[in-house]
Amino acid sequence: MDEMVLGTIRVVLVLAGVMAGMLLLYRYSGKLRSKLGPKEKGYGLKKADTIALGYKKFVSVVEVDNRVLVIGVGEKEMSLLTHWTKEDVPS
Repeated sequence: MDEMVLGTIRVVLVLAGVMAGMLLLYRYSGKLRSKLGPKEKGYGLKKADTIALGYKKFVSVVEVDNRVLVIGVGEKEMSLLTHWTKEDVPS
């Protein structure tokens, strides 16, 4: 009988430890995610907008540093539709 009680207590303690580990991981996952996320000083690439045109076909506006690119994407191909610099557009 004593072995059964000790075994149950061991299982409960292990489960409590696992739950505490999961709670700590969940609590600090935001900090870890922000450290692993994209950095500010990358390629300067930012997706402005995307419009779906059909199955696996869309047009996307992408900003790269001071340039704006309009890209058409199909199932097997990608092409630059037009581009301009931000200075070309009046505010």
